[in-house]
Amino acid sequence: MRLYLDEDVASKELVNRLSRDHEVLPTLRGEIDRRVWEHAQASAAVVVTMNARDFIGLAASSVGHHGLLVVYRANDPRFDMTIREISDAINRVAAMDTDLVGAVIVLNQYRS
Repeated sequence: MRLYLDEDVASKELVNRLSRDHEVLPTLRGEIDRRVWEHAQASAAVVVTMNARDFIGLAASSVGHHGLLVVYRANDPRFDMTIREISDAINRVAAMDTDLVGAVIVLNQYRS
């Protein structure tokens, strides 16, 4: 799967984990969300983000987008997903071999 990691999830560890099985595009740093979204769409990439509010709005206004994978945070380490859990959840979604065009998927639901 071709992935674009928003800068809120683009840790070196997550990039390294995901790069084993997926094409991970370089993250644009300091760009506004709309520009990030447009870049990912032009690159035919699925966006991974913790910024649900803004990116769900962008996805809703983009017919036929390439997919959005969202991680919700509670700012509580007992509930927040770890880097490994995020990576594993993305791999589970990829293993479903489902077309993600137009899809918005909450990765928390794929937590082990």
